[in-house]
Amino acid sequence: MVKQMSAVERALAAVHCREVDHTSSANGLVMTTVDMMNAIGAVYPDAHHNPQMMADMAAVPYEMCGVDGTTIPFDISLEAEILGAELDWRKIDRPPIKVHSVKDPDDFTIPENIEELGRLPVVLKALDILKAKYGDDLALLPTTVCPFTIAGHMASVDELFLWILSDPDKVHTLVGKITEFVIEYQKLLVAHGADIIFAIDPTSSGDLLSGDMYAEFILPSIKKMRKGTGSPTILHICGNTKPMLEHIAGSGVEGFSFDKAVPVWYAKQKLGNLSAYGNLDVIELFPNKTPDEVYNATAEVIRQGVNIAGSACDVPEKTPIENIRAFVRACEETPVPSKEDVIAYGKQLEAQSPPMTKR
Repeated sequence: MVKQMSAVERALAAVHCREVDHTSSANGLVMTTVDMMNAIGAVYPDAHHNPQMMADMAAVPYEMCGVDGTTIPFDISLEAEILGAELDWRKIDRPPIKVHSVKDPDDFTIPENIEELGRLPVVLKALDILKAKYGDDLALLPTTVCPFTIAGHMASVDELFLWILSDPDKVHTLVGKITEFVIEYQKLLVAHGADIIFAIDPTSSGDLLSGDMYAEFILPSIKKMRKGTGSPTILHICGNTKPMLEHIAGSGVEGFSFDKAVPVWYAKQKLGNLSAYGNLDVIELFPNKTPDEVYNATAEVIRQGVNIAGSACDVPEKTPIENIRAFVRACEETPVPSKEDVIAYGKQLEAQSPPMTKR
């Protein structure tokens, strides 16, 4: 029997596919609801700019529901803002890119002293606050955006994909420069208490790219990012990621987070030694189903072999708190299956399912 673990011990063991006392609920995607924000007096856009409010908002899923990991920041535009993109703050919770600042990658340069720029000082201070208050009781999985997605933020996704077809050297140049920035950014997060880097790359979804395109334009940056930062990393990609799984298995990251478009049992077969994170539905399950249904769905992904149970994307803000508590209870109460049981169950589910294709 595995001894009782702290949240940080459990998350680190899980991401390295080692034995745990129970399944980790260390969350690398936003799980803060409106009810939680109201309970602590947190509001947007202040939570993006005030380090104490950011820390309090990050901790409230743990305080109210027992979720044993959390993430900051709460949007995916922070890196692009540091690099010169203009945001549209009329959408105060998740500000999108308003002005794409890169027209020619050859002219693009990474600014110096990034720890002083934009909202990064807020994130670093919030990490300091969280680590000082919670120590090993709360795993910190700050979100960083991966180089290819940031490149789309800087030049626009449409332009990025036009370059893939017409001038691929521009893509390599821009992604290469941004990769160096991401490494520097992630090192700062680790220095301020990050336990695991949660690296998200929504633009590299299989809904947009083929597996061959992923291997050419994205995989090298992920390998370089992981090696350069030196921190345990979970990579998250939205949508259909079946074309990418075998590439991701060799990317150097420790874990992969995926959504419900990819069954857990299938991902486990393709990921090799990587840990699996996910992949609970956020469209219907979390916001609209009963606590019992959330509990049962969580228990099911555990039986299929997830190492860290989590949501497939950010949890909707109107999700009932009882549903998040049910998720945590299932993580704590569902027996952790053996590797042999996961393999056997996966084969059973595969036999019952139509043939899986990469598309």
